[in-house]
Amino acid sequence: MRRRSFLAGGALFSGIAKAAVTAPRIAGEGRENIPDVLVTDQTGMSHHFYRDLIRDKMVVINFFYAHCVGICPRMTSNLLKFQREMAKRMANRLGRDIFMYSVSLKPEEDTPKHLAAYAEMHGIKRDSGWLLLHAKRRDMELLRTRLGFRDSDPVLDADINEHTGIVRVGSDTTDKWTALPALGPVSQIVDALFWMDPNKS
Repeated sequence: MRRRSFLAGGALFSGIAKAAVTAPRIAGEGRENIPDVLVTDQTGMSHHFYRDLIRDKMVVINFFYAHCVGICPRMTSNLLKFQREMAKRMANRLGRDIFMYSVSLKPEEDTPKHLAAYAEMHGIKRDSGWLLLHAKRRDMELLRTRLGFRDSDPVLDADINEHTGIVRVGSDTTDKWTALPALGPVSQIVDALFWMDPNKS
């Protein structure tokens, strides 16, 4: 089973990975490009994606599905490591202005109840600022396209087993966005957030 990752959004970490995914537009081309679709988290609470979850925040976003036995559990494990590292360095900001969002690629299966079970199984706590999100199929596909998670090869893009193993890292305040390999060193994700942090000295 082949998985791909890429680096986008500038030369912040040149050489980490070759570009393998392209989209007509990505989040870094403007806040207005981020859809404000309705999503529901693992507790059953509904949110408007841009105005409630992205606006004025720094975010780490990935796509996954609960019953994936390939890259998804490893992405989740690596993001837990990232969260622990952030807790050491910016504990007071996690869940305040820094958030993590994992969007399900299988909305027909991954109901909020199933996402809650996944969160419990992996030790993801909602109050840590990490939400697992469900959206209607058309809204999920819009998010996937606009955030740059769609493959330029339509055959690969149609195969959910080939979904991209990346995380989108961004700051709505500075409108800086990049993407990094989800299985790469967590220090890269931390460094990306520091690079785009509007509060850095």
